[in-house]
Formats: sequence, C-alpha cells, structure tokens
Amino acid sequence: MKKLICFLALMASVFATSGGELSHIITPRGGTDPESENKALVKEFYDAFSKNDPRTMNDLLAAKYGVQDSTVVFDSSYSKYDAFSKNLSVRVSALHKALPEFKLQIIEMMSDGNKVLARVQIQGVQRGPFLGIEPTDKPVVIKVFAVFTIEGGKITHLNEVWNELGVMKQIGYIVL
Repeated sequence: MKKLICFLALMASVFATSGGELSHIITPRGGTDPESENKALVKEFYDAFSKNDPRTMNDLLAAKYGVQDSTVVFDSSYSKYDAFSKNLSVRVSALHKALPEFKLQIIEMMSDGNKVLARVQIQGVQRGPFLGIEPTDKPVVIKVFAVFTIEGGKITHLNEVWNELGVMKQIGYIVL
C-alpha cells in the first residue's frame, strides 16, 4: 500500500509540473515508455504546425525526412499546390494563408514501436487562395490520417492520407 501511495504522489507531481499534461509515462521499472514519448513528439509537431512555427517543426524532423502521399500510385516530390507540398514549412505557411484562423485537433493517436498513427482534423474558413481557388469565405474541414516513423527522437518519415477530394468539393473546385 505504501508503494502505491508513493507512486500516486509521484504521478501527481509529474502531472502538476507538466502544466496538466503528462510529458511521459513512467514504466513499472522506473524507465520511460518510448511509445508515449513518440506520441508526445507527434503532438509537439502538430502544436508547432498549428502555431505556424516552422523552426520547432524542423527541430522535430530528421535532416532527411520523407513525406509520402498514400493516395497516389506514383509518388513524386512535386505538388502543384503548396498546401500539399512535401516541404512541410511550405505546406504550413500555405495552410495558414488560406485558412488563417484554423483550428487543428488531434482526434486520436495510436503507437506501436517507432510508429505513431495520428487522426487529425483541421477546420477553418478559406480567406486566402487555396488549391488554385481565390478566397471563398467557405468553411473547410480537412481530415488527415498520418503515420509517423520516429528514430532517435526525430520524425524520419510521414505517410499521409488527406481528404483532398472532400476539400475541393467544400470550396467549389469540384461541383457534383
């Protein structure tokens, strides 16, 4: 019972000193849980994305990170639109210009080894050019599934699925 009370006190102090969020999970043997740390890294990445902070994003990315779009058959480094650029700094800047007050919400994250799956939703109003369409003042909801590969505390690969067709419908690029 005494060990349980000590453990609960330790957890309470970690929770209190982390601004209300656990920054890592302590395992029963006193180590940290790498999967929880990987999820925390992905959360930090999306926080920087949301705040238009490319410096922090770049600190979280490996020097030679890769981005893959899982919806295409032939994956190239070229994207016609900056909002879907593989250069994540370019992408973040474009999304902030198109949807200047967007809200990014991590719906859920799951982790297995060095992989983290994140389901994310971005909501905003199109106030700037987006996918070749001038501002429409229409609400936009972007849904993303992303699998992050993390090695050595850095994001080395990002494999994504965005609801591009749905977004194009929302802003009137495609009329059905």
